[in-house]
Amino acid sequence: MVDGLFKGPESVRFGGERAALIWSLLLLPMTLGLIGAIFRSISASELALLVVGGMVYVSISRGRLLGSSIRIGAGQFPEVFAIVERAAARLGVATPQIFIRDDVFVPISAVGMGEPYSLIISSQYLEHLREGELAFLVARELGHIAAGHTRLTSLLSASGRENPAIALIFGAWLRRTEYTGDRIGLLCGASLQDAIGAIAITTFHAIGRRVDIARLAEQQLELEADPTLRMGEWVGGVPYATKRIAQLTAFDATPLAATWRQRLAEPRPQPVEPASDVVELPGSVRRRECAPVMRRLIALTIDSFVVGAILKNTDFISVSADDADKAEKATKVAVHGATHFAFSGPLEIGTAALSVLIGLLVYSAILVALTGQTLGMMVMELRVVTTRYRRPTIVQAVWRYVSGGFSILTTVALVGFFMRIHPHDYLSRTRLIRGRGTGTAEPLRLKKG
Repeated sequence: MVDGLFKGPESVRFGGERAALIWSLLLLPMTLGLIGAIFRSISASELALLVVGGMVYVSISRGRLLGSSIRIGAGQFPEVFAIVERAAARLGVATPQIFIRDDVFVPISAVGMGEPYSLIISSQYLEHLREGELAFLVARELGHIAAGHTRLTSLLSASGRENPAIALIFGAWLRRTEYTGDRIGLLCGASLQDAIGAIAITTFHAIGRRVDIARLAEQQLELEADPTLRMGEWVGGVPYATKRIAQLTAFDATPLAATWRQRLAEPRPQPVEPASDVVELPGSVRRRECAPVMRRLIALTIDSFVVGAILKNTDFISVSADDADKAEKATKVAVHGATHFAFSGPLEIGTAALSVLIGLLVYSAILVALTGQTLGMMVMELRVVTTRYRRPTIVQAVWRYVSGGFSILTTVALVGFFMRIHPHDYLSRTRLIRGRGTGTAEPLRLKKG
């Protein structure tokens, strides 16, 4: 990524973007309580399920795209591929996998929690976009990838569609990321006219060509004159089109825009392919690369909180404290929770702990098998790989947590927790290492000898 684009005194991030995200997270419990009191539409457990579901959806989205979309390359829609490659080169990011699918709601979106990211373009809008307009939309999505927005937005809305509850919780941050993305789209070679045209087409679809931009500007002046008219934007994750155009027009006239337009237009060296005998990774994971105890503990605490929230608020089976066979029913609930994460009612502390443990093992096995990470691991930048740096197979992931569950019944788990490589890692031939990536199933260049 180009140095200084999103950090430092010449950053093009829209003002207050990071602060808005921090405040959204800090105010999350209060916002959830307000939403629950008024709309009764989302709870803490549902938000946790949404995030975990987003991770699973993102992990399987590539297969869905390969099966129901057109993958773009040098031999398939080469003009679109060239636009994406050019924008990626200017921003200094890896070219994502590009797909075209039929989507009447989302014109273009970037999805992924790490490389390779996917760029999804709607066939419904593609035919209406001119080359400069498409270049603007592509560059703004690559800007989201470069700025780190995509890792979180993929969890909040993996399909790219707006969710009113999520928009209310994270809207202040989401709207600012859209302004940042618009700036990147403008700076990567698109003219202001192309940018405005792209916003008009993606907002008003086919009739966007007939929109009088001057009249839209008058509508924005009317919005600015009456604060109550602007309140409707608070429940949306995307700013009003009139405001986006006004913000982009103002930014285009600044010295910062002129500076970055010139810098991003400068030719950049192409990445050099390593020689066949040059390797990127050692033959196997070294002990010092494995996650330290404290990071493991924090990740485990986060995952336990998520699983606990899911179990506490999910009412698949109700168990009464007055039942004579409470212990038997509690056991059934715990076992049933392995599939449904079911936990409800005032059960004993031991039963509750057992339910959380079973739920945690199942939750971890599923997410590690699909994505190589749990939510806690993602936050702490950890991932599970094989001893050869590949993503673990489903069998390895399941065996990792089955063996881990059995080790908890003995003193092995207590002693092993303070080791860099846990006993269940040895048994499953996996390692928990530091790094944002989610692993790979592709062959890697390994050190010879």
